[in-house]
Amino acid sequence: MDYVKGIIGGILGGLVASIPWILIYIYGNMILSVLAFIIAFGVNYGYRLLKGKVDKHLPLIITITSIAIVVVVTTVIIPLLLLQKEGYYANFYNLQLLYSDSTYVTAVLKDLVISVIFTFLGISGIVRQIKDEVEM
Repeated sequence: MDYVKGIIGGILGGLVASIPWILIYIYGNMILSVLAFIIAFGVNYGYRLLKGKVDKHLPLIITITSIAIVVVVTTVIIPLLLLQKEGYYANFYNLQLLYSDSTYVTAVLKDLVISVIFTFLGISGIVRQIKDEVEM
């Protein structure tokens, strides 16, 4: 049960940590992938806040949760918010129309790869901290 509560906290913490990245993408009209760096810190904070078990499995939990958040934010949340910003309905039908455009898909994949790289940088800092805290 400690893992479940922790993972829920990690997801919430990671989503909160992704807000600056989303806002700059949507309203600043640029991808600032370096902000994806902080998602792993948010996941770690949320996991611990909801009393997730801190042990040798925590680095894997943080890694999977952080990457999942980056993928969902990049491929679903940001495109839906961009649709809404442009005056379209933010729904999955319009999202599917976006993904039928190969130019758009290429741009999203490029953003995703860069964001995942920066997320791994954040993850590596957290993993080092956890290794010092927990005997692996």
